[in-house]
Amino acid sequence: MPDYSIFVLEETRITVSGGGQLDGVTQGDGSHLVGRTITLDAPDWIEVAVTDNDPRFSDNDGSQRLDGAQTLNGVTYPNGARLEAEYSITLSDGTDSWTAIGFNVNDSSPAYATIEGLAFIGGPGGFPPTGVPLTVTAAQEGPNFVAATYATPICYDAGTEIETDRGPRPVETLTPGDRIATADTGLVPIRWVGGRHVIGAGRFAPVEIAAGAWGATRTLRVSQQHRILIRDPRAELLFGTPEVFVPAISLTAAPGTRLVSGAACHYHHLLLDRHEVIRANGAWSESLDNAAATGRGEEGELLRTFFPGLALPDAAPGPLSRPCLRRREGELLARAISAAAPGPGLPRCA
Repeated sequence: MPDYSIFVLEETRITVSGGGQLDGVTQGDGSHLVGRTITLDAPDWIEVAVTDNDPRFSDNDGSQRLDGAQTLNGVTYPNGARLEAEYSITLSDGTDSWTAIGFNVNDSSPAYATIEGLAFIGGPGGFPPTGVPLTVTAAQEGPNFVAATYATPICYDAGTEIETDRGPRPVETLTPGDRIATADTGLVPIRWVGGRHVIGAGRFAPVEIAAGAWGATRTLRVSQQHRILIRDPRAELLFGTPEVFVPAISLTAAPGTRLVSGAACHYHHLLLDRHEVIRANGAWSESLDNAAATGRGEEGELLRTFFPGLALPDAAPGPLSRPCLRRREGELLARAISAAAPGPGLPRCA
């Protein structure tokens, strides 16, 4: 069963001109917003964990459910609450355009009566600017987008050193064609790099891993959902495999890892021919998940639309290079490894 996250800006963090509202008052099609401006007040994206029976987050899909209780706009919704992408709208600053999705928790009658916030189509880093009035130029009912094409934070903070054929190099200096070291394939070329400046607050606050923890040889900052490779016998004991990817936010359950709020960040992402394990500040972590980018048909076309010039070999989508744990599973593993660490030592990867 597919599990993924949708990053949502809550309705209370959004201003609609003329006293307008996001709620689906016109049969849930968003047409009541056309001609108004929408301002995103702050980049306080909330990560909503979703469990689903397919990889698309859509309208009228009864299989989309909350994976764990989630609080939006001060209201806590229970595990298993039904979710929908109620409508889509096109936003423009006069030069660039973005597609926003009305995120709906089905807790009203009719189901489309409330919109709890907006999500955005755009892939890694594809969020529109905050504090800028964006005009709604069009509205569409029945959005049906692959979950991987929704906007998410980008991974490595500037200054992170990536192991390359010329030794460690800051991630912001890497360009397509540079070769980086991988755990499984040796040296491979970078196909695409992306970057975006954010204020590191809320869901954009980076996770900081101290030198000596989880294999890091110097302090490492990554976005909260960036996955770190854990090699430990307790992973096999708990999950049946000695190597797993764990969301960085899970590691804050153990010493040596913390959230850092308020700092400016410039997050960077690296896309390779396939999903790989790469070394960043000494720790093994992941490259960009390119299953959707290398997919055929609509998924591949959508992602190439978001990243003009993204040119990958004509290949079938590949699997993730290691099994991936959910946040709560990662926390369980982090605590188990930390409890076994001698004295005040930091948890380490085998």
